[in-house]
Amino acid sequence: MTKMEQGGYDNVNKHLKTGVIGWLTASLLIAGSALTTGTASAAPSAIEVRMNNLFVDTDVAPYITNGTTMVPLQVAQKIPGISVQWNNSSKTVTITRDGETITLVAGQKTAKVGNKAVKLETASTLKQGRVMVPLRFIAESTQAYVLWNPKQRIVFVAKPSEEVKEQFASSSLAKARTAALKFPVVSSLESFEVINETQGQQYYFPEGRADQFFLSGGNGITYYEIVGNHSEAKWTATTNSVKASSGLFFLPQKITNQDGELPKITKRVVFYNFMGPIGEATYGFIEPNGEVTTLGQQDMKLHQFFDIPEEVKS
Repeated sequence: MTKMEQGGYDNVNKHLKTGVIGWLTASLLIAGSALTTGTASAAPSAIEVRMNNLFVDTDVAPYITNGTTMVPLQVAQKIPGISVQWNNSSKTVTITRDGETITLVAGQKTAKVGNKAVKLETASTLKQGRVMVPLRFIAESTQAYVLWNPKQRIVFVAKPSEEVKEQFASSSLAKARTAALKFPVVSSLESFEVINETQGQQYYFPEGRADQFFLSGGNGITYYEIVGNHSEAKWTATTNSVKASSGLFFLPQKITNQDGELPKITKRVVFYNFMGPIGEATYGFIEPNGEVTTLGQQDMKLHQFFDIPEEVKS
């Protein structure tokens, strides 16, 4: 699995393959299988760390002990907005965030957040010459969100910039929607193989909303919600061209695979049909009865929206 940056939700789609990396990421894992008499099952795949939509390279593989994902210190150092230092003499990790100090000592199952002692399930340790630290404790102590996906064995870490959060709060739907696509993505969903030969991308938003949206490309579609300070994949599916009721009035196609809970959308949706090769999008409304009203066509960049006439942010 490549760990190069593919671009936000696009990179996600490669690993979520339908959307979460449906174009976003949502990929994740089967933790291990039992042995049967005389036959050993395949070993579980390696654990990967995805931080703000990018996979983090590690020279020592992350592992789980006592329910805690341990990662090399270099991974923790990539969490935005913090400073991380290692004192080899005292075997101490010191993390600084907004004037607050967090310390962990290798071999000790108690850490300090400011002056408060906090019990750890697993102590920091040394492995193959690298300092291994508990990722969830450090991330959550620095106000990042962490989600473990056992289906694809990926740990998601999400911590958006203040700029993105401010943009999402804009009264402009175009700005808020553009920010929504910039939020770090997390997913507990399965990954499906998606084929998209058109270089196109379809976006569906419930009218007036920026915090709920669908991304569709090729034969894949994924539904996302902005939750707190991250984007969370709630449902993902693959479809084929057979006309059928999918449970979504704007998706009259047969669902071939799906994971998560199918969202209930009862009001009309706004659509942007982005055509990558020409850098333009058609746009308009789809009524609950399936009637499509195309309002026009306009220049557009991937994941960067424009306001639609007669629509007001709700």
